[in-house]
Amino acid sequence: VISLYQRGVASLERIDEVINTKPDVEDGNVIGHEGPMKGKIEFKNLDFGYNGRKVLEEINLTINPGETIGLVGQTGSGKTTLVSLLPRLFPVNREQLFIDGIDINDWNLHALRRHIGYATQEPFLFSDTIRANISFGSDDIIESKVLSSSQAAALDKDVDSFPRGYATLIGERGITLSGGQKQRTAIARAILVEPKILILDDATSAVDTQTEDEINQRIKKVLENRTAIIISHRVSAVKDADVIIYLKDGRIVEKGSHNELLASDGYYAELYRRQLLERELEVIA
Repeated sequence: VISLYQRGVASLERIDEVINTKPDVEDGNVIGHEGPMKGKIEFKNLDFGYNGRKVLEEINLTINPGETIGLVGQTGSGKTTLVSLLPRLFPVNREQLFIDGIDINDWNLHALRRHIGYATQEPFLFSDTIRANISFGSDDIIESKVLSSSQAAALDKDVDSFPRGYATLIGERGITLSGGQKQRTAIARAILVEPKILILDDATSAVDTQTEDEINQRIKKVLENRTAIIISHRVSAVKDADVIIYLKDGRIVEKGSHNELLASDGYYAELYRRQLLERELEVIA
């Protein structure tokens, strides 16, 4: 009993430390802007860093409502950090990031995040049904929305093959699903809340190229009248974007459409040629 008690006390101290930690980002007593949101995003001379290291430098970018932006670059170039600033996962200096012309710091935190759908490379799924995981961001479980968002994420065929369909229980972190199924569940979750800003952060890295092409085709209708930022290491996922941004060492070094960047023969064109060659070699093999 004494041994159990001592372990319990040690655990409780750690839990208390986490619970009592003050967030770096919070509304405080200020009543912030609550929307509605159109989806215009402006980065103005944005510099950002943490742990004493600068991650983003002199970011100037305007994304108009309804535009789809492709974001590419080497690992560690700052892509995920850039989109993480939109829902204020990190504190941002004033006058550097605006949504609908309003400083990000003047938005009500809950309202801001309610308008943003975010699917990450490694999503967290709960020990619950597939239906409940897809509906996690919604107050109510509406079957028609669950089905339509699953179809847009190319998840419906997989779920239909399960004996219990959307009532299938999955383990903590989605342990009973494959990597691709987990990612598509996260995409469906992000789509279901009908956000004004949709962020897909390398959200199809675990699926094969054929499934990725299917998702890209299905999701086009979802992206209509919605601001979207798609991060990917695969050119095939971003080539249809209105504007493609190439990040290198935290700076925007190239910007343009797929054809414009190929014509400029820079970093993006090199990435495209390399991936095209890799795909051809896979076909031969």
